[in-house]
Amino acid sequence: MDVKRQQDPKQCVLVRFSHSFLATDFVSWTSLPQEVLMANTMPNVRSEAQDRSKSHPYFTQKVKLHSFHAQQVFDRGFELCANAIFSLSVVLRIIGTDEQAREVEGIVDERLNKMFEDIRSEAARLEKLAEANGIEFNGIEYSHPKELEAKITSPRAVRYLGIVREFDGLVAKLDTLWLSGVIPDGNYSRSIYEWKRRLLRLAGGIRSISGRAMIAARRKEAQGDDKTLAETGAEAQTDANGHPGSSPVTEAAASSSGAQSGRGA
Repeated sequence: MDVKRQQDPKQCVLVRFSHSFLATDFVSWTSLPQEVLMANTMPNVRSEAQDRSKSHPYFTQKVKLHSFHAQQVFDRGFELCANAIFSLSVVLRIIGTDEQAREVEGIVDERLNKMFEDIRSEAARLEKLAEANGIEFNGIEYSHPKELEAKITSPRAVRYLGIVREFDGLVAKLDTLWLSGVIPDGNYSRSIYEWKRRLLRLAGGIRSISGRAMIAARRKEAQGDDKTLAETGAEAQTDANGHPGSSPVTEAAASSSGAQSGRGA
């Protein structure tokens, strides 16, 4: 994603996609300057607020997480991911097309599926390691397990919650092997850190996909409106006798263009 800023930081920042909004070289929104974030979000605040004011279905699911690491991933990643997925599943279909939404959802599904598979593969590897050392994954306790509430607003939010629960189970296996002396301290710490980072990056990546898809859909919608307005104005410039004329539509378009030029000066 190429980001070009004009000399005046208060001016609108143009974001250009090199190929399409489905490109994989995502840039985290948190790494962008504040004026870039404001320029890309402020024009859509009213429409997004209106959509969120509608009555949407949800249910609350309770989940008990034992390890501090899984609790941390839930606190930092679940709501972030759930909101982004909701935008893809519901809002994108309002401002874009169903085909666009399905295409982006396919990318999200692929990432969720891979994370499930990777966690379960690692759990299977740890089970073999425990069996080889005569260790059973029973009896481990945690000092501060938490029962948390997750607001489920889409089916994929359930899937991310399921990944967090799988991670909690994976941490329990790592804890058991570490406490038993099978896994050294350094390997244990690195494993925990890498898995936490992967889950949080998954949530951040889905948010990035959602943000880019929404911007692309809104830009395409705006371009379609501009094209329709231009075509209507061109037709209105010729009267019934074939002479140039004017209409309220073309006058409004000219006035709007002049006003925009004045604001940009």
